[in-house]
Formats: sequence, C-alpha cells, structure tokens
Amino acid sequence: MLLSPAVFAIDPAIVCQKIEQFLQETVQKLARSGIVVAISGGLDSSTVLSLAVRAIGKERVTGLILPEKQGNPDAERYALLMAREVGIQTKTIDISGLLAKAGVYHNILAHIPTRALRERAAKMYLGGARRNPYLKIILGAEDPMVRKAFAAMNSKYRMRLVIAYRFAEERNLMVTGCAHKSEDLLGLFVKFGVDDNADAMPLLNLYRSHILQLARYLKVPDEIVGRTPNPDIIAGVSDKYRDMLGLSAETLDLILFGLEEAGMPPQQIAGALDLPVERIFQIEEVIRLTAHMRHPSLAPLLLPPPEER
Repeated sequence: MLLSPAVFAIDPAIVCQKIEQFLQETVQKLARSGIVVAISGGLDSSTVLSLAVRAIGKERVTGLILPEKQGNPDAERYALLMAREVGIQTKTIDISGLLAKAGVYHNILAHIPTRALRERAAKMYLGGARRNPYLKIILGAEDPMVRKAFAAMNSKYRMRLVIAYRFAEERNLMVTGCAHKSEDLLGLFVKFGVDDNADAMPLLNLYRSHILQLARYLKVPDEIVGRTPNPDIIAGVSDKYRDMLGLSAETLDLILFGLEEAGMPPQQIAGALDLPVERIFQIEEVIRLTAHMRHPSLAPLLLPPPEER
C-alpha cells in the first residue's frame, strides 16, 4: 500500500462528537462533578481541554498547571493562553518544593546553574551519543549518572500525577489524560506518570497525525498547533521524536501505521518512506522493549484458562 499522510484522513467533526459523548458518559458513570486536565500548552492537552469544554461546559472544567523550577517557562504561558481561549478556570500548583524534598534535584543536570546551560549540556550529550540514548536507557545499558537523571525526570511526571489526583478527589473531578497512540507505542511517556494514568484517556486510540486534524477543527490557536512536541521537563529535548528517535513525528506515525495497522514488512515500509531498513527494525525494537509500559503490572500466569481446567 502507499504510505502517505492520507492514511490518517478522518472526519474530525464525527470523531470529536464521539469523544465528547465518551466524556459525557464517563463523567456520569463515575459520578463526577466535572473534569480536570493537567495542561502543558502543548497540542495534546489543548485538544483534550477543548473537547472537555465542548462535552460538559466550561464551568465544569478546570485546567491544572503544575510547573517546577527547572521546567520550560513557555509551558505555563501556552497553557494559560489555551485556558483563556476556552474560558475555563485554572489552578497553578508549583511542585518544586515537593520535588526538592524528594531529592529529585540531586543529579548532574540539576547542578548546572541555568536552564540555558543545562539545555546546552544535554544537547551536546544527545548529539555526541554513538547510539540512540533512548534505546540505551530502555535496554538498561546506560551509565549510572544518566540513569539517575532519567529517574529524576520520571519522578517529576509521577509527582504531577499525585498532585492531580489529590486535587481531583478533593473536588470530585474526573482526571482526563492526554496520551495518544503514537507516544504509547513508542514508550515516549512516563510509566505511572501523569500522562500514563487517568480516569479517561480520550485520545489513546488516535495517532498524533489524527490529533493535529482535531486541533485544527477545534480551532486550537496556531501557535500551539505549530509547537514542536516538547516534553517540557527534559533538558536539551525540544522535539521528543527527533531528539530521542531521530525521526519526525510524521514519519514515525507512518512507520507505526505500516507495522501496526497495515501489517507491512519492514523492508516494504523502508522502501515506501525511503529509509534504511535498519531504522524500521529499530522502531520495532522500541515497540517490543516498551511493551511492559503499556501493561504496567506484570504478573505470572499461574492457572490454566477455564476451558483447559
């Protein structure tokens, strides 16, 4: 088959209507008074925020902003821009103090005095790595110093989850997550983090290429739609797809579609996208190695299936 952006063509009006109905029904099923979305000013959380407002009304939706002292200051600015766009109330809770008490800032990057210098140091490391650093980390082969920084980064997302749920439960709100299929398959999220756990995940079965169409239909501001997929708190990473996997989000979506939806062999995908076949094998390896993240609590199969007993 022809691998092109056309494979992701959807009717955004119909898809939005289905998601809005899902959110309405889930709020009712869980007996919640409203919805809270942890917003970062990025494409995904802005799209979810807009859908939530359309589903249950702006009076019942809260945007939760959870900055920390080493995060990207642009995230809060864009988050507030989107909140104003849809007319919701926001709550900002700085989690720096909690992270400090947990020892999260005790890593090599934390000792570099300014964000600009941290960004430069991280970019030098990423650019000079002989092998994809993300693959090295998920293989367990990275050095202890880098693993400590990786654990600190993950802790920031997990702290955000704790705060989001405390905020939601005190107000009887439904936590609505913003993860999607592209980052889910690639493991580009934090296991047990704020992007991974929620009462409802309305975008989880959509690729990033689908979400771009929804955002444009929903009239999410162009400056948010056009932002690179910036993970906010990973120093040196301004585009998590290019910086972590060396390919654009658009190309990775096509690779994932070829592997997961079309069942195409790697050689055919490589030919269709004019890529070395080794790059496709690498993405297959990432999908395999991150499978545990999509099934977070592994357990042994101790009893045979009922039909075999």
